[in-house]
Amino acid sequence: MTKIKENAIAVDLETTGLDLFTHHIVSVAISVEKGKGFNIVLPFYKNKAKVKEFLRPILPILEDETITKVFHNAKFDLKFFHQYGIEIKGEIIDTMILDYLLDPNRKTHGLKEISELHLHYHQISFEEMRKGRDITEVQKEELTKYACEDADLTLQLNHYLNQQLNQN
Repeated sequence: MTKIKENAIAVDLETTGLDLFTHHIVSVAISVEKGKGFNIVLPFYKNKAKVKEFLRPILPILEDETITKVFHNAKFDLKFFHQYGIEIKGEIIDTMILDYLLDPNRKTHGLKEISELHLHYHQISFEEMRKGRDITEVQKEELTKYACEDADLTLQLNHYLNQQLNQN
């Protein structure tokens, strides 16, 4: 197993929608190092038991209390994981909250906006990636590129925002 640098991983879910009771996780992206990530596309996303079994190889990492998990809008991802019987353990960092702490007067703290603001990186929107298709119809390569980018940017923002907050 790859050693996790700085004992922190960024995790990002792609789902079929926003309602955790009627929508499903379609992929789990993880980044442990700037510019790198991997994405697990779930072919049988509607079957929660099969999804949990499929994710079994990464559960020890997600449940490891010594590894910090970094999310953007953590409550969204954590609620979806909970619906699948997956409990994320360890310290949770939310880059949306970190960005809010850095500038509470700014109206938006979305991942795309703050990636552009702080990292000078423009990412395509969710809608541009989907091109009018259902997320389950997006090619695995396109979905993986998008999801890994989200996880990578979340990891990078965690470092940047913590640095900025510590300076202030």
